[in-house]
Amino acid sequence: MPNANVGIDIDVEDLRAENDALIVCTGATWPRDLRLPNRDADGIHFAMEFLQDNTKSLLDSELQDGSYISARGKDVVVIGGGDTGNDCIGTSMRHGAKSVVNFELLPKPPASRAPDNPWPQWPRIFRTDYGHTEVAAHFGSDPREYCISTKEFLLDDEGKLKGLNTGMWWKFDRVDCEWTLIYFHKFASNGPKTVQEDGRWRRFLGLPSSSLPSLCSWP
Repeated sequence: MPNANVGIDIDVEDLRAENDALIVCTGATWPRDLRLPNRDADGIHFAMEFLQDNTKSLLDSELQDGSYISARGKDVVVIGGGDTGNDCIGTSMRHGAKSVVNFELLPKPPASRAPDNPWPQWPRIFRTDYGHTEVAAHFGSDPREYCISTKEFLLDDEGKLKGLNTGMWWKFDRVDCEWTLIYFHKFASNGPKTVQEDGRWRRFLGLPSSSLPSLCSWP
């Protein structure tokens, strides 16, 4: 029943009487925001805003009308995963993004079922979708970084987004059933940053000082 408010425009009992079955579908167009410092800065967009504008412009003019948020030449950070996050990754790649990184809040899933995920539960295992594949093929590695909780959006002198400040998180190994404390520092434009994980150090690539779109992809 499109373009109707069930319960106001039409009674649910009428729908039941007129149809053999009813399907209740909830969409992802109502975003879940992150109330963080500098959230209202230029360059931060909700995922569905990014995806809907892109699709409309594509259908209306094959992206010739310019009425969409372009990721061309940008360093893109997609916050959140799932289908919506993957679509943001793939769309950014097709726009011609300079780089794409995906921050996942949860730990990386195991390659096979963990002991706490037996059949008949849905298998919570590592999967690769088209967006991840396209980034890996173009840039050489999977865009996802796990166990990252964003704490603050960082701005340049002009008030534009230049990076993200992230906090510490616990990583759980679902196979070995072990916890590791990870310290995440600034992921920003002013040079490479580091991640401390169980005494070892892993380097993030630094981002240039251009405006950095952050696509918040929570359903």
